[in-house]
Amino acid sequence: MKIIKDKAEYQTIDDAPPVGICGSGILDTLAQLYLAGVVDGSGRMKENHIRVRNGERGREFVLVEAGERDHNPAIVFTQQDVRQLQLGKSAIRAGIQILLEANNCREADIKQVIIAGAFGSYIDVSSAVAVGMMPALPLERFHQVGNAAGMGAKRALISLSQRATAQSIAARVRHIELSSAPFFNQTFTQAMYLGKYRMKEGKREELS
Repeated sequence: MKIIKDKAEYQTIDDAPPVGICGSGILDTLAQLYLAGVVDGSGRMKENHIRVRNGERGREFVLVEAGERDHNPAIVFTQQDVRQLQLGKSAIRAGIQILLEANNCREADIKQVIIAGAFGSYIDVSSAVAVGMMPALPLERFHQVGNAAGMGAKRALISLSQRATAQSIAARVRHIELSSAPFFNQTFTQAMYLGKYRMKEGKREELS
């Protein structure tokens, strides 16, 4: 999805009439609203766009007008949708930050980010970076690998060496309880903000 001036451009599977927003589309929508200035860094939806209106649950951005295609109802992205997505993306970013600080590393030290799972296969990494879900690293450092868990299970079943490698990695892994980590609450709160920034010990520094 892209917002170009007063229009919301979208695509659907097989060019079918739109009936909702998929998971990766929700992230793209938030990124586009932020980049277009419709949603500010705190996540507040502003009334500065022709597609913003006051709905039953507060402000909402109209992605698809009612009856625009095949008389389907309007598809909107609400202020509540923004807040829910902020909570989810904050949890991811705070987890990344706590792991970095537990190992005395900086974001710049990250050589690659492997994104697994079905959702990870379809998200636009640039959208995740734009809203602060992922650190502001060069896009070439991100790698989307699909169903890594399923592939790992297959390799462990058919290869003793791969199984040994997995056991070796598991033996080096240590558990970190995020809620009791130093500066977790401050980090989680700061990670709610949208945009590109770096963090350290619960403090946020915005990047241009």
